[in-house]
Parts: sequence; structure tokens; C-alpha cells
Amino acid sequence: MANIFSTPKELKTWAIKLANACGGQKVEKSQILTQLNANRVDELIAEFEQSYNEQLVKGQVNKQEEE
Repeated sequence: MANIFSTPKELKTWAIKLANACGGQKVEKSQILTQLNANRVDELIAEFEQSYNEQLVKGQVNKQEEE
């Protein structure tokens, strides 16, 4: 398995798989090309990181409460 951050294509493929695994609307690749929006990429990664960290802390708190 390749590192999903090795190329933009690997990351896109991973993101599509994740989106489809979540259910709902199916995401598919298309031949429509768009420009790179590095600022938006940075915003979305920061949002992912913040949400992930909040969820991680919440899980740790719940685990401590159970013990």
C-alpha cells in the first residue's frame, strides 16, 4: 500500500474511497479538471486535524470516566 501523501493522485484516491465508505451520495472521478487551490487544501487539512484531535481527546476522557 502506497503512502496516501506520496502524490496528489494517491491522496485523491484515498479521499474518494473514504467519501464512498461514509455512504450517501457516491463520489466518482471525472475528466473535468480544476485548478489547485492550496489555500483551501490547507484549510481542509487544518479542519481535519482539529476535528481529529477533538475526537481523540473526547475518546480519552470517556475512557478515563469508564475506569
